[in-house]
Amino acid sequence: MLSYRLANPEQYETFFDLMVAESSAYIHTTLQLMGADLDEFSQLFRTVGEVYGVYQDGALAGFYWVEVRETVLHLHGLILRPKFQGQGIGQAVLIYLEEQYFERVEAIELGVHRSNERAIALYEKQGYRTVRAFDDLGFYVMQKQPDKKAYTGEKG
Repeated sequence: MLSYRLANPEQYETFFDLMVAESSAYIHTTLQLMGADLDEFSQLFRTVGEVYGVYQDGALAGFYWVEVRETVLHLHGLILRPKFQGQGIGQAVLIYLEEQYFERVEAIELGVHRSNERAIALYEKQGYRTVRAFDDLGFYVMQKQPDKKAYTGEKG
């Protein structure tokens, strides 16, 4: 069973380290192109939006980092520990976010590095489409409009 809990201050370092480890192939280059360093990114991680732990049967599986920007929920990160990957947890988190925010936002968007083919496939399977590409950073911005009818019982 999955559960989600707002991160406490002691967890931020663990979550940040996991994010850096899982994105090590591109995070330093991306930050350099953006004119930022790891310390600045770490500060943003701790002060922008909200970070939630994702728990599978009580064990920490990973986390997600979200921020509501006007009418869009921005998913800054969805990171799972390697032993929890490939079990449908990422898909469950995306569905959960859509259910939680469908009344408050017009779209959910995320950024994904072009080298992360597994994540891109997951997002596309869930109905996300590329709306912008940053070739210099190697990132795609993907977006999905929540299916409000699915959560309100309206018929299409």
